[in-house]
Amino acid sequence: MAEPDVRLLTVTFLYLMGVSQAGVVFCAMTRLMRARWARPYYRLAELGTMAFAPFALGVFLLIYAYGRGELFYWLGSAAHEHTSPWLSSQWLLARNLFGLLLFYGVSAVYVVKSIRPDLPATQAGQTDTTTVERQLYLLSPWVIIAFVVCNTFIAWDFGMMIVPHWHSTVFPIHYWFGNLFAGTAALIVIPAALSRSRDAGASPFGPGQIRSLGMLLTAFTLMWLYFYWAQFFVIWFGNVPREFEPLWRQMYGHYAPYYWAMMIGCFFLPFAAFIFAAVKRSLLAMGLIALGINAGVWINKYLIVVPALASDDLPLGSWTDVGIALALAAGFVATIMLLASRLPRYSRWETAASAEPSAVRH
Repeated sequence: MAEPDVRLLTVTFLYLMGVSQAGVVFCAMTRLMRARWARPYYRLAELGTMAFAPFALGVFLLIYAYGRGELFYWLGSAAHEHTSPWLSSQWLLARNLFGLLLFYGVSAVYVVKSIRPDLPATQAGQTDTTTVERQLYLLSPWVIIAFVVCNTFIAWDFGMMIVPHWHSTVFPIHYWFGNLFAGTAALIVIPAALSRSRDAGASPFGPGQIRSLGMLLTAFTLMWLYFYWAQFFVIWFGNVPREFEPLWRQMYGHYAPYYWAMMIGCFFLPFAAFIFAAVKRSLLAMGLIALGINAGVWINKYLIVVPALASDDLPLGSWTDVGIALALAAGFVATIMLLASRLPRYSRWETAASAEPSAVRH
C-alpha cells in the first residue's frame, strides 16, 4: 500500500498536469478549426501549460525516486514473472520522461512562436503575422500528437497498470480526453477573473466567448461519458468479472460516494444545465459548472489511483497530505501569475485580426 502523501500528491499531480496541458491543446484544436471566438483565451491558456512544465518534471522525478516502490509495485515482481524490458524501472523512467519532454518541448516552440509578435522588440520589427499564423497552424497537429503520446504513457503507468489483470485499449483515450474536458472548462476562470480586475474594460471577452465555450463543453460532456463507459462495454457484455473489478470497486462500497459525486460533476450537472441556452450566457452559471467538472475530474483521477492501493482511503484524512497537495497547486498558480505579469496577457495580433478573413493558405 502506498503512503498517504504519495497517493494524494500523485492524484493532484495528475490532475494539475492534465488540466494545464489542455491549455495549449485547446489553442491547437481551435486554431485548426479556425474558431476565432477562442482567440482571447489563447495567451493565458498557453502560459498555464508552460507554468506547470517544471512541476511536471520535478514531481514526476520525486514520485519515481520516493514512491515507485509503493505506487509501481509491479516493478518488484519476481524475475520469472515477466521478461519484458517494458516493465523495468529503467523503461518506466525513460518512457515517461520521453513523453513529458516531447510534449513540453513541442509546446515551448509553439508558445514562443505565438508570443513573439506581441513582444515590444518584435513589434518594432513588424513581424509578418501571416507567416506566424501559418506556422502555428502547421505545428498544431504535432502539439496534439505529443499530448496524446505523453498522456498515454502516463495513463498506462499511473492508472491501468496498477490494477492487476486490467487491460483496456480505450482507457488512455478516456484519460487524456478527461484532461482536455477539465482544462477547457477551467478556461472560464480567465474571463471571470479578468471581469473583476482593474483592466476589466480592456478585456476582449464578451458573451460570444462564453456562449461558444459552453457549446463546446456540451459536446465534451457527452463525449466524456461515452469514453468513460466504452472501456467497460466489452467487459460488461462479455461477463468478465475479474476485469470488471476496477469499475465495481468504484461504484459500490467505500468509494461509492466519490464515484457518484464524479458522475454528478462531470455529466449529470453539466448535461442538465447546458440544455438551457441561458446557462451558456451566464458567467456565474458557467463558472459553477466548470468548478463541478474540475472537481469531478479530480475525483476521477483519485478513483483511478487510490482504490487499487487502499480499500478505505480518506482523501482528506491527513493535514500533511492536504498541505503537500495545496503547496503544489499554489506553486502552479503563483507561476501563472508571474508569467502573466511579465508577458502580454492576450494574443493581440490574433484578436486584432479576428474580424478579417484568415490569411493562411493551404
